Amino acid sequence: MDLEVIATIFTFGKFLALTPSSMNNHNPHCFQKLYEICVYLLQVTGFFANIYASCVVYQNLASMQLVLAILTDLIHFSYVFYILIVMMRLRRSRWFRLIKSLAAVQSAPKTIPLKLIFVASQLVYYCLTAFGVYADIDRASLTVTAFNMGTFYHFYAMFFYLVCESILLILLHTRYEGVSESLSQLIKGRSKLHSKQIVEILKKIKKNVLTLKEGVEVFNDIFGWSILFTIFSCVNRTLVYIDVVIKHSDLWLGPHVLVLYHDVFRILTSWVGILSTIFLCDSILKKCDEILANAYRLGGHLTSDGNEEIQVFIDAVLHNRPQFTAARFFCIDRSTLFSVLNSLTTFLLVIIQFKEM
Repeated sequence: MDLEVIATIFTFGKFLALTPSSMNNHNPHCFQKLYEICVYLLQVTGFFANIYASCVVYQNLASMQLVLAILTDLIHFSYVFYILIVMMRLRRSRWFRLIKSLAAVQSAPKTIPLKLIFVASQLVYYCLTAFGVYADIDRASLTVTAFNMGTFYHFYAMFFYLVCESILLILLHTRYEGVSESLSQLIKGRSKLHSKQIVEILKKIKKNVLTLKEGVEVFNDIFGWSILFTIFSCVNRTLVYIDVVIKHSDLWLGPHVLVLYHDVFRILTSWVGILSTIFLCDSILKKCDEILANAYRLGGHLTSDGNEEIQVFIDAVLHNRPQFTAARFFCIDRSTLFSVLNSLTTFLLVIIQFKEM
């Protein structure tokens, strides 16, 4: 069953309190709650330690760069608060509601090895983190690296949720694809079925559409703020590093080049995750359009006995179209990419031209 990948996600996520410990862990015991609180307190301590260690770096930044750097740190702090407090304490049940919605709808056959993709992504990021620790030690010292360990948790949590978003969107997509295929098979075999049989099949398909709509809403509840924070963080970091590289091209030849490479790789992984999320959301919207088109095709071939039920089905699809949002601030589809790039380009031009008085 393809939902086994969620069990794998929980297996990795429970060690850093990013997910429930298992698919049956609806009510965590006292030790688990205490562990999650301790992880959060450690991250708060690490955040302030990182601010203290970054004071020297902040002093060398221009005003605009300083604002972006501080904003990025605040976003990371808010992100960890959202994951460890809001999601794991206040909205923990959302995870299990999403699993229930996915389990209630049959998926289309697929050949994507989701568990392999997830495990491979984690191993790649572990290697990137090890490279980042080495680069920090090479640049400064072991003490400074220890102060910066909190940032590694922030970035890993962001990466972990980006991968989770993509995998869960794939699971949603396969189920919408299964609904579309069921409707296509009904169109092909309509001549061999009675009107009552067609109506019964349409009712089952309509139930699946409603269930998936609920699953999308729960997905938005879990990952909406995560997507918003990730986009803001990625854009801010991209602006800072592009500006620094343009104004200080000698950094590529300096002693901090390993840190620069690590930061570039980390930003690239964030962009890949954001692009994956955007295009998967858009593909699900397209699949819903395909379901609606098949429903109209079926309505054109039915007799008057089935017209009423097909109209009810079409209305159900129209009023329960999936809509992915970033914490309800904006909808996520293909146009989101151009909006983000447009904002990035605009602010980049501003900070490049910005000079200290």
